[in-house]
Amino acid sequence: MRNLLMAAALFWPSVYGLATGAQAGETVLLFEDTDDLPPPYKQWWYATQADNSSYDQAYEVFIRGEGKRGDFFGILRVDCLNAKHSEWLATGGIMSAGAVPARAISELRQQTCKNGG
Repeated sequence: MRNLLMAAALFWPSVYGLATGAQAGETVLLFEDTDDLPPPYKQWWYATQADNSSYDQAYEVFIRGEGKRGDFFGILRVDCLNAKHSEWLATGGIMSAGAVPARAISELRQQTCKNGG
């Protein structure tokens, strides 16, 4: 429950677009998962970049999953210099962090690290 409150407090403005100007986080679709799900069911994975600058090429990103498999939300610290040093800072929802598809994480790293946060 504490992780849920922390995630909501940190990213509420970014997720719902309440922040203005360059501080607003843009939510992007990472991956639309249809694997092992009969039509018309899907699982969607979204990311919202936190407004953080980093000298060490690590960025905090809010990840949200929703769909037939259940809901997930979490804050992932993406380390662009060394992928194995990326870590989940907080998670919540029905699904665990292990249920986030590798393809969604790969797309997230590509977008985050390519754009420098």
